[in-house]
Amino acid sequence: MFGLDAVESILLVLLLVIIGIGISRWIRRRKVVRIYVGLDHITPVGVQARAHDLIEADRLRDAVELIRKESQVSRQTAVEVAEVLRAGGVLPGFPVFDEGDLSTRVRKLIEAGSRKEAVFLVRSTEDMSQSEAEAFIDSLSREPNT
Repeated sequence: MFGLDAVESILLVLLLVIIGIGISRWIRRRKVVRIYVGLDHITPVGVQARAHDLIEADRLRDAVELIRKESQVSRQTAVEVAEVLRAGGVLPGFPVFDEGDLSTRVRKLIEAGSRKEAVFLVRSTEDMSQSEAEAFIDSLSREPNT
């Protein structure tokens, strides 16, 4: 083949096969959609509630430090989280799988006197507005525990 001996021909065929496999994998890889989700913006609901209290007391710097220390994120990320909270938004909290459904967790927070944390939990879990979350919590407060 092309003036090559048997060993050289085999090596040439192997090289072409390796190049072909590499090109086909590269093409398949390019078709995969990659989604980046910054996990550093996931902030525990309790931290969000306490940071919001500090923001309401006009202590943004203390809120940033609380978020940074409790969530173990960079200062820039903590500032971004604080700005979201200042604007009235909420961020996703850490998913909790072993504490029952949302209404059970909300009832536990209400019984513990953490109504604000319950509001943040409902807002981050169900993507509700402030008034919708408070109405949901009020309805749970009126219902007897089952």
